[in-house]
Amino acid sequence: MNTKPKKNLNEKPEWAMIFDVDGTMVDNSKYHESAWIELGKRHNIPIDHNFYMKNIHSKSNIDVAHDVFKEMVGLEKGLSFGVEKGAIYRQMYRPVLREIPGFTNLIKILSSMNVPCAAASNSPRPNIDMVLEELKIENCFCAVIDNSQVKKGKPDPEMFLAAAEKMQVHPSKCIVIEDSISGFKAAENAKMPYIVITVGANQKDLKYAVNPKAMHKDFTTLTIEELKCCLR
Repeated sequence: MNTKPKKNLNEKPEWAMIFDVDGTMVDNSKYHESAWIELGKRHNIPIDHNFYMKNIHSKSNIDVAHDVFKEMVGLEKGLSFGVEKGAIYRQMYRPVLREIPGFTNLIKILSSMNVPCAAASNSPRPNIDMVLEELKIENCFCAVIDNSQVKKGKPDPEMFLAAAEKMQVHPSKCIVIEDSISGFKAAENAKMPYIVITVGANQKDLKYAVNPKAMHKDFTTLTIEELKCCLR
């Protein structure tokens, strides 16, 4: 993919963007849920919609292993479940993967403007890479932060702060795009302005977004001018 060369980060860019992946770049929540339910069937664990929403939704695999499976099957087995579930999910979702409308167009505009962009997700790296590869936007990101690179995932701010550090942009000048409770709280904890994308979100989660700069169904109505206004 041909993209405009990135600005040298030593030039200290004025602002930057941090994008969540699941539910933000792509509307894939039902495939994550389906993958966990399928894993439950394979291992005789009663995972259904209610169990998923209460115990698994929006958590990293590591947190799920500690919080859910550690007592049930042991931590080592619980961690292996996360790996197996990831493989099931990618097999299910890759053939039907589609962007949330307007996303790649916005990314390409930001890239042409030399605005640094980062992806930051509680998901394991293979899941993130699949999305970036299938949308053909890998070269548009100068930082990718996954759950293996931080001690604590969202809602802890570490992930977003690590992305800001890699891009050499002050946290207050990084605009976060999110869709989940853990993402809203992580942005708030990092003291970063954030915008909510709602089409891939659990609608019950939206009430937990405290003072977002804006809410948009997708990226088709989000403009560069509005992004710049978030920093004023």
